[in-house]
Amino acid sequence: MTADGTQPDDRYDLGPVLGRGGMGEVRLARDLRIDREVAVKLMRVEHRDPDTIARFFREAHIQGALEHPAVVPVHDLGIDRAGNPYFVMKRLAGITLADVLAQPERLAKWPRRLLLARLVDICLAIELAHTRGVVHRDLKPANLMLGDFGEAYVLDWGLARVVADTAIVVAPLSGDHRPGETAVGALLGTPGYMAPEQVQGAEIGPGTDVFALGCVLYEILAGTPALPRGTAALVVTLESKAHRPSAAAPPGAIPPELDDLCAHATAADREARPSARELGETIQAYLDGDRDLERRRALASDHARLAEAAFGESGDDARARSMSEAGRALALDPAHPGAQAILGHLMLEAPRQLPAEALVAADAERAATRRTVVMYSAPLYLGVAILLGVALLVLPVHEPAPVLIMIGLSLAISTIGYTIGSRPLPMKTRTYFVGLALNGVMLGVSALVFGPLFVAPVFVIGSLASWLAQPTTYGSWITVVFHVGPFLVAVTLEALGVVPATFRLQPHGIELTSWVVDLTPTAAIVVFVLSMISQLVNTVSITLTGRRAQEDAQNRIHAQRWHLQQLLPLRKQDQESR
Repeated sequence: MTADGTQPDDRYDLGPVLGRGGMGEVRLARDLRIDREVAVKLMRVEHRDPDTIARFFREAHIQGALEHPAVVPVHDLGIDRAGNPYFVMKRLAGITLADVLAQPERLAKWPRRLLLARLVDICLAIELAHTRGVVHRDLKPANLMLGDFGEAYVLDWGLARVVADTAIVVAPLSGDHRPGETAVGALLGTPGYMAPEQVQGAEIGPGTDVFALGCVLYEILAGTPALPRGTAALVVTLESKAHRPSAAAPPGAIPPELDDLCAHATAADREARPSARELGETIQAYLDGDRDLERRRALASDHARLAEAAFGESGDDARARSMSEAGRALALDPAHPGAQAILGHLMLEAPRQLPAEALVAADAERAATRRTVVMYSAPLYLGVAILLGVALLVLPVHEPAPVLIMIGLSLAISTIGYTIGSRPLPMKTRTYFVGLALNGVMLGVSALVFGPLFVAPVFVIGSLASWLAQPTTYGSWITVVFHVGPFLVAVTLEALGVVPATFRLQPHGIELTSWVVDLTPTAAIVVFVLSMISQLVNTVSITLTGRRAQEDAQNRIHAQRWHLQQLLPLRKQDQESR
C-alpha cells in the first residue's frame, strides 16, 4: 500500500520510492510471479483528472510501443482497486547524464568519448520514435540515464507527442488538435532545451528533439549548458541563430567536426537541422576516426594567419599569442607549412628580449646554482679557520689577536654559508652583502698579518673567483671593490705608518716580514704552501661546479632543440639555416 492509498494488484510487492515526477511517483517493486525487481509508476491521487489520466496512459502506450534498447520496456499496465492507473517498467540501475555532468571529477569514469558513444544510442532511439511519428519534447540530461553495464535510456515520455498517423494508437488530449499542432499558449518542455518553435508554441516535429539533442551534445563537449537555466533561456533561444560549444570552451578543446555538428543541430532554422539518425551517425563517424580534412585545413589556415600577424608584433604577449595560434594550426593540420615555419622560428630561436616569466624561471635556476656554490664554499672557509688554528699553535706568533680575528671571521662566514645554503637563494639579498663584508674584513686582516705582498694576493684572487662564480643580479664591480678595497687599505695603512711595515725594498730584492708571525724561512714556506693548497682547492671546486652547471644547461638546451626539430617536420634547408 502506498502512502496515498493506491495499490496495484497483488502481483507486485511495492518497495521504496525511487523518484517523483509531475504526474506520479516511481517505486521499486518485486514481480511476485516472475520473481524479479521492477519499477512501478503510480498516478498521484491529487493529480487524478481525466486529462492527466489520459496523459499517463498515453506515456505508457507510447513507451511500450517503442521497442528499442534505449527505451525502457513496459511490462504491464493497469488500474488498482482504488481506480488509480499504474504501469510497470524494467528496473534500471545507473546514473542520469545530469548527475554525471554535475560531477567535477566525472572525466575519470565518464570520459567524453564514452558519453558521446552513449549519446549515439540515444539518437538512434529518438530516430525510431520519429519514424513512428512520436516527438519526445522533453529531452535533457536529467531524462537520459546511463546504465551500469553500457546501457543508455531515454526516460519520461510523459510529454511525448504523436505528430503523424502511425500504428501507435493513443487517446487524444484536450490540448491536442491535429497532429503536429500545439494549443495556443501551451508551453511544454524544459527551458534551455526547447527549440525556438517549441518556445513559440508553433508546429513541432522531429527537429524539435534534434535541437534538444544538440543542446545535450553542447553540454557534453563544453561542460556547461548551451542556454541559461529557467525562463531566461526562452529569450536567448529565440534570439540565437545557433550554439557552438567552442565559444564556451578553451581554444582548441572542441573538435571542429563536433562544433559544426552542434551548431547545425541547434540551428534556429529547423530545416537546417540534421535528423536524429544523421546526428548520431556523425558522432559515431567522429568516434571511428573520420575527420573533415578540408574543414580542418581551412581552420588551420585561419589560425596560421593569426599566428603570422602576431609574429610581426613585439612583446611577450604577441609572441605567446603567435605560438598558441601556430600550435592550434598544427593540431588541425600537422603538415601546414606556414604554421610549421612560424612555430619553428618561435621555438628554435630565442627572443631578442627574455620574457618576464622566463626570466623568473631562469633566476630560480640560478638561485639553485648559487646555493650549490655557497654550500661548496662553506667547508672551505671552515678549512681556513682550522689551518689558522694550527698555525697559531705551531708558528711563533707575536700578536695572536689578528689571527684569532681571522679564525672568527672564517667560522662566521662558514656558518652563514651553511645556513643560507640550506635553501635556494634569491638573486638579491642583504645576506650577500653581509657575507661579502665579512670576507672583505678577513682579507684585510690577512693582509695586515702576513703583509699585502706575501699570501694576501693569493687569498684575494681565490676569494674573488669564488664570489664572482655566484649568480647574482648585483654588479660584478661590487664584488671586485669588496676584494680589492681591503688590500688597498692594508697597503695605505703601511705607507702611512699606522701599522708596522711588512715589506722593504732592498738592493738585492724585496724583504718580507710580519709583525704578527715570525716568518722564518721554514714558516714562510709552510704558510705559502698551505695558502696555495687552500686556494687551489677552492678555485678547482668552484670552477668545476660552475662548469658542470654550464654544461648541464647547454646539454639541456641542445637536447630540447633537437627534440623540437624532430617535432616540427621543417625542410632540411630551414633546419640548416638555423
